[in-house]
Amino acid sequence: MTTLENAAAVLKLFSQQGMTYGQPGISFSDVVEQLGLPKSTVSRLLQTMENQGMLERDPTSRLYRIGQVLLSVASHYLSTPLVENAAALMTQLDQLTFCTGYIAMLDGRDGRVMRTFPGRHFFQVITPVGVCSPAAETSVGRALLARDSDEQVCERFAAGYRAVAANSPQTLEELLQKLALVRQRGWSLARNETLPGISSLATAVTNKHRNETVGLCLSFPSQREEQPYSPQVLEALMTVSRQLAERLGDEYWQQRVWEYSR
Repeated sequence: MTTLENAAAVLKLFSQQGMTYGQPGISFSDVVEQLGLPKSTVSRLLQTMENQGMLERDPTSRLYRIGQVLLSVASHYLSTPLVENAAALMTQLDQLTFCTGYIAMLDGRDGRVMRTFPGRHFFQVITPVGVCSPAAETSVGRALLARDSDEQVCERFAAGYRAVAANSPQTLEELLQKLALVRQRGWSLARNETLPGISSLATAVTNKHRNETVGLCLSFPSQREEQPYSPQVLEALMTVSRQLAERLGDEYWQQRVWEYSR
């Protein structure tokens, strides 16, 4: 492996061992054993990483921990608004799938569009930034609501529940059933709900460091009922969502293995 690959392997040891800043760290022998490299190679590698600020070594225990350079970069990334972090990935996803993309956040009982990414499918209507739609009646809204507990969802609708779209859950009980399905499979589907002839798939990712959750949504012309979405589009959406969740340490995604089934 290259020096860069070896350095990346060292850093992954912290994640594999569940190591956080402030804990003792990893030892020289840990790296030798886990990476299977000669001691001389590991010695040079760790010294270089320490010199570059990627690692710090405790003068007493001689254990290594993550250095200030990486901590500074991570802090900057994690402090960036989640919408901005997701935007670049959504742009790539939009270009890959040709679908119209949206980033949304919950605003009470509504989902508010924060970013729009026009796709190659021709739509007469594209929901502009700032517009709110009933969260219970959109795929992205339900993906966001599914990150709440049933008790929290009921609190949101304590003043009453009423659906406008005929294809949306008509009662709070039906909504809770939909949300249970979203939590089970990791994604949400809406078909001909707020807009006739339009379907969408959505997920939700959380940045716990800023207490923010965003919904990632792909919209496309409705297909036949037997296959209401493209498996390739769903797989691309799930892949991007996992990438973003991994960067942010979203345990909701880390603890689940979902199947891309209807």
